[in-house]
Amino acid sequence: MPASLDASEWPSLSCLATTICEVKDRVRWRTPAWKPEYCERIGSAVLESAKRHDVPPALILAVMINESDMNEKAFRTTVKEGTVYAKDGGLMGIRCVVNKKGCCINGNVRGLAWKDVMDPVKNIDIGARELGHWRHGGGIKSVTVRTRDSKGVLRTRQRQVPCAHRTHAYWAHYNHGPRYIDHGPARHYPHRVAVLYYALSRAMNLDTTPITSIRLSVVDPGRRPRTADRPVEARYRKLCQAIRGIGPVCSERSTAQLKQDPASTNLAP
Repeated sequence: MPASLDASEWPSLSCLATTICEVKDRVRWRTPAWKPEYCERIGSAVLESAKRHDVPPALILAVMINESDMNEKAFRTTVKEGTVYAKDGGLMGIRCVVNKKGCCINGNVRGLAWKDVMDPVKNIDIGARELGHWRHGGGIKSVTVRTRDSKGVLRTRQRQVPCAHRTHAYWAHYNHGPRYIDHGPARHYPHRVAVLYYALSRAMNLDTTPITSIRLSVVDPGRRPRTADRPVEARYRKLCQAIRGIGPVCSERSTAQLKQDPASTNLAP
């Protein structure tokens, strides 16, 4: 189990709220900007959930950008046999397998109404809870073990053991579920989140060592390993460029200053 977070991974509320407002204004796509008061509300929710579930605030914000472009109203539906089977939505892209009454019947959201899942503060906490689960022992993998039966015959069988996240960052499971997918485009999910996590940490003057020390995903044969400081896909290059354009801000600006300086540049991905 990983150690608790170091103080160098925690921004102040003012720093986080300032960053949230700045980033929101650069990644939003045909959605309104957030007012400073709303950024403070989101920042408070991120910090409280981060402490509750022992996950880095910057990681929560990175997942938020990746899943919804910081659009609290974003959602999509999955239809099976002509009926809505599930909805994914909110800032953290939370999945709700819905019943006929519009309530979730899956995982940590079981029993919640869809409208409650879409509440921004609740949505952030659900997402942080998932990240905390994967960080602290969540995930499984199959290993082959050989044992002798009562007659001394050597038998081979598959055994499920906790995932040690040795080939990927633990937040890969936020997208993949209990088993990490080591093939196809999905294998790069941990890197996509990591480049946002890294850029945000730099913008907030936070320690980036915990990010750069993690093996993010399997290596593409014949290509340079994917690292947190080097976005690869066009979408993530553009997002990271937008984040880098705001910082470092936390040592110089506060949320209060945003009320006096509303000008910004929208670099929608």
